[in-house]
Amino acid sequence: MYNENNTLSPAKIELISNVSGAYSAPFWDGLREVAGTLDTVRKIRSVLETLSSTGNETEAYSLILAVYDLIAVETPLDIIELEPYPDAIKQFISEFLLDIDDLLIDYESEE
Repeated sequence: MYNENNTLSPAKIELISNVSGAYSAPFWDGLREVAGTLDTVRKIRSVLETLSSTGNETEAYSLILAVYDLIAVETPLDIIELEPYPDAIKQFISEFLLDIDDLLIDYESEE
């Protein structure tokens, strides 16, 4: 997953962005359905943002995996395969949080 400089290549960054984009909406939609409120979605997002902003992306990733279990949706293999790559997880969390920003606009317009 890394290039010769031990960093993520632009192609890998694009791939991670695509993974996030593909799985973000089903994740957040599932959470919203199970929780029954948009407030819960906002709170989980806030926790993920806090973990990410304090350098705890691995914990944010673990929380995402736990929420997949909570909403009874199988965790996509593309997300599971990120586990051994801390830089990939960091990029994924960043993209995942950007995706929820767009979804929240849609959710709020539905209420």
